[in-house]
Order: sequence, then structure tokens, then C-alpha cells
Amino acid sequence: MSLPQRDVSPLAGQLEQTLTAGRLPSEVSGWGSQLLRRLRQPVQVAVAGAAGSGKSALIDMLLGRVVIGRNGRGLLVDVCHGAQEMVEVETAAGERLQIPGLLAQMELPQDARRVRQTLPDPRLRWHSYRELPLSGPQAAQHEMLQQAASNADIILWCSQEFAADEQSLWATVPDSSKDHSFLVLTMADRQVMRGTLPALIETLEPIAAEEFLGVYPVAAIQGLTARTAEAPQDGLWRSSGGKQLAGDLQRQVDLGRASDVDQAELLIRQFGGSSLAETAPAVPAPAPAPANAAATKAASLAAALDQLQSGAEMMLAEAEAAGGPQAGPVLAQCMEMIRNLSQSLDAMPASAAVEAAREAAQDGEEMLMLCQLEQDEDAAVDAVTLLIQLKKELMEEPPG
Repeated sequence: MSLPQRDVSPLAGQLEQTLTAGRLPSEVSGWGSQLLRRLRQPVQVAVAGAAGSGKSALIDMLLGRVVIGRNGRGLLVDVCHGAQEMVEVETAAGERLQIPGLLAQMELPQDARRVRQTLPDPRLRWHSYRELPLSGPQAAQHEMLQQAASNADIILWCSQEFAADEQSLWATVPDSSKDHSFLVLTMADRQVMRGTLPALIETLEPIAAEEFLGVYPVAAIQGLTARTAEAPQDGLWRSSGGKQLAGDLQRQVDLGRASDVDQAELLIRQFGGSSLAETAPAVPAPAPAPANAAATKAASLAAALDQLQSGAEMMLAEAEAAGGPQAGPVLAQCMEMIRNLSQSLDAMPASAAVEAAREAAQDGEEMLMLCQLEQDEDAAVDAVTLLIQLKKELMEEPPG
């Protein structure tokens, strides 16, 4: 089961109880409130781009059915979970109309300006979509994009060429949002027919390497055809570019939810008090002592991983005792812990699993180095979360 499908309601309830009881120190209560809000709503995926850039077709492809069709043009469209297929239309006059069915199959009022489509699709419990049309004066587009960046967890920027004017507009987006964004070259089949796609990708890759998670050429119509065909069309789904984008998008959703869960658990463990102890599962009995050298090394690794978890949980307490979060000491301690883990892995017999674990630890160390450049509270939180996620990853596929 993927992380977004995990029922986080008990965790959210524990965090709310911790907040309501006033157990969180003032310097982290805002962080806790934000985490609670994120846990109780889906990950929001904003699909942005100019008019005619293929936003609606892309969302339909990801949903696997025609939901928006051609009726989303020029409108702010939200697609989210609901008990039934229903369209709520907001007009320029402030009216709110509810119409059963799908947006793609209805006539909208002439003065419609915003639409909310609900679907009984279980996937939408974990992430929703927002189609964001960018049009009008550059200043208006900038304001809309900034607002979207502050609310969205992930952004898919749709474009056929990502020209200079789009690059200029995107450059104003905060780096924290760019770290969770994809450049989607829509209508890629047209570029393929013209023979221009390879050169376009080569031109954009250096830019995208700094501004996005990657470049994704997608032929959304072909992708939608593959997903709605009666017989499996995995080859077409793959060649359309849709399979790669959908998979990487889901992984980003998983990472975002995992980070929220890890941080919430960290706060509850540190400040939750007796309420957490009452609901915590029983601690399993300790394992018997290892009987051979391989088991001894495995136990050493387990101890190192446990140190990651316990050390992360201690950091908030130490920060509080010092009068507030201190980024420098936390980041230094995180770096020391991950280097200790690398030493434990180096002492283990060589194998494919051990090598993969070493690479994961090395990647984690590189990410911590980037965190150290920031030297602020957010960087410290990211560093602690990274250690917990690394422990979970290695425990799921232990080396040895």
C-alpha cells in the first residue's frame, strides 16, 4: 500500500489533541497546525499553463477518462473527491450552481468563472487537481502563479515549447515550489511528426535541470486512448509519455505525504504526552542475541538505524531546552549520524543490497550538505525528516 493510501486519520487526531491540549511550544505550534491541515486534505496538484497548452487533456489523461474535455478553457477548475459526480459552478455574479454529471458533458453559464468537479474516485482522496489558466497581462499572470505556488504541493507546467516569456514568468516562482514541479511538453506527438522533439528537449534540459524535477514530453490524447481502451494498451501508454509522468507524479505525492507523516509523528512522540502512550502499539519483545558474524553485523546496522530514529526524536527536545530551534547544531548532528550509518554499511560484506544501501546513504549525505547551506529552521526540519525516511527505506529492504 502506498503512503498516500495510508489512513492518517488516527495520526491527525493525535496531533490535533496535542495542539488542543497546548503541549506544543509556541515556536513549533504553527508548524504543527500546518501539518494538521496538510494531513486532513489531499495533496494538491496544480496544472498551470497558457490557454491552449493542453492542461485539460493532461488532467483527463491522468484521471483515465474525459472529465473536463473542452469546457475548462479559461476557467479555474478543481477536480476532487466527492460522493457523486457533481459540478459546482461559480458565476461572475456570485451565484453557485450545482449540476449533476461531468463538466465535459454540460453547457456552462456564459458568466461561469470557476468550477469544482467532484468524482467518487478513491484516488482523489489522496491528491486533487487544479487547472490554472494563465492569461491576460503579465502582472495578473504573475499574481495568479504566485498564489498557486503558495497553495499547491506539486505543479505541472504545461507548454509546447516553454518559450522565453514562460521562462521569465516561471523564474519568479519560489525555489521551494520548483523543487516539486514538472515541465510537461504537451502535444509531443506534433513535435515528433515535425522531427523537432529531440532538439527541443536538448535545448530545454539545462534549463529544466535548474527549474524543475525534469522534462516530460507527453501526448495526452494518445495516453487517454491507451487508458480508456477495452484491451490493455501498455505500449501506447508508455510511448505517449503518460506512464512515466503518472508514475513520477505518484512518487512525488508519496514523498510529500511521507514527509508530513514523519514530521507529525516526530512532534507527537516528543510532545504528545500520555495521549500518545495510550494509543501506541505494544513494543515487541527484544530479538534474541545474534548467533553468528552476519547476524552481528545485521544487528549493528539495526542499532545504527534505531539511532537515526531516536536521535531525530531527541533533537526537538534539545532545541527546546536551548530556548528554540537551533538549525546549526541540528544539521551538524544529522550529518554525524548519517556518516555513522555509512561506516556501518562499509563494514558489511559486499552485496547488491549493501551497495544500494550505501548509495542511498551517500545520496542522503549530499542532500544534508544542501540543507547546511540554508542554515534555517526549515532546513533543520528537512534534515531530520530525511533521516527518518532513510531509516524506513533501509528497513523495507534491509541490506545483508
